[in-house]
Amino acid sequence: MLKLKRIDEICGSFAGKRILVYGDIILDRYIFGQVERISPEAPVPVLKVSSEEVRLGGAGNVAVNIDQLGADGLLLGIIGHDRFGAQITSIKKSAAAIICDPNNQTIIKTRIISQRQQIVRVDREEKIVLDNALVKRIGAAIRTAKIDGIIVSDYAKGTVTGPVMELLQRKAAAADIPIIVDPKPPHFALYRGVTAITPNLKEAEEMYGRKIDSDDDAALALKHIRRKYRTGFALITRGGHGISAAPRGGKIFHLPAFSHEVFDVTGAGDTVVAVLTLALVAGASLREAVAMANAAASIVVEKVGTAHVSPEELKARLLTILKNH
Repeated sequence: MLKLKRIDEICGSFAGKRILVYGDIILDRYIFGQVERISPEAPVPVLKVSSEEVRLGGAGNVAVNIDQLGADGLLLGIIGHDRFGAQITSIKKSAAAIICDPNNQTIIKTRIISQRQQIVRVDREEKIVLDNALVKRIGAAIRTAKIDGIIVSDYAKGTVTGPVMELLQRKAAAADIPIIVDPKPPHFALYRGVTAITPNLKEAEEMYGRKIDSDDDAALALKHIRRKYRTGFALITRGGHGISAAPRGGKIFHLPAFSHEVFDVTGAGDTVVAVLTLALVAGASLREAVAMANAAASIVVEKVGTAHVSPEELKARLLTILKNH
């Protein structure tokens, strides 16, 4: 278990670290209000709007999580030449290499929420298409980036492709830095040879080909995933059952979930991969990094929508865990 001194040492080393976050950038829109009656036009609730927000989702949420912990999340991905793309660039003003392309459309997810409950989600998206010119621009951004680690945030929207994964892995090898992937099923074959894969329970079951109902099942799945995809380590985020991880040549371990109340799991995987990668490049061991990522996830699931944690929140939650264990 992490000690107080190590928590301070690792968190104190976040500043100055720079992580390239490549993947599908999404604009998350939130419409909040109260439902007080049913529409006379159809049997549907009527929402009286009280406020609206826009946040970065997908790879953008990963980068924001890194920023909020005092490091720099260098966000690289594709947005459309539209008003929603302009909103994304206005939110992520610094440490961004976002490419605005008139041939693609910005991906938007609109969530309508009443009393902390999501009523409906409205998606506006077309698959991102990378032509040769875009791949060249992405390659130039990757080659010139001065970074300490790489995160691939794959939401299967078209941004992550074989040629780009080759560019990212080449960069990671040349710079001797980790490349960690938050995966999606259609692209499993693209991840071979990366430092780590961090699937959630459903994704891990698809990779393993079997149900995972226990720690023993998770251990077998992790061995299968790590060997099949030749990764340095692998971990599975298991919701209420915490996180299980398999280091190369080390003992598989399981950390329990610590959340008091789960309001919204949206973006929890983004937080896990962000904190995990940042902790590793800040000098944490794998077990220390997983413990910090697990604690961070327990914070964001208590918030509504895509969320992030501050260093103060992370330290406070880790101290609470230390006291209780």
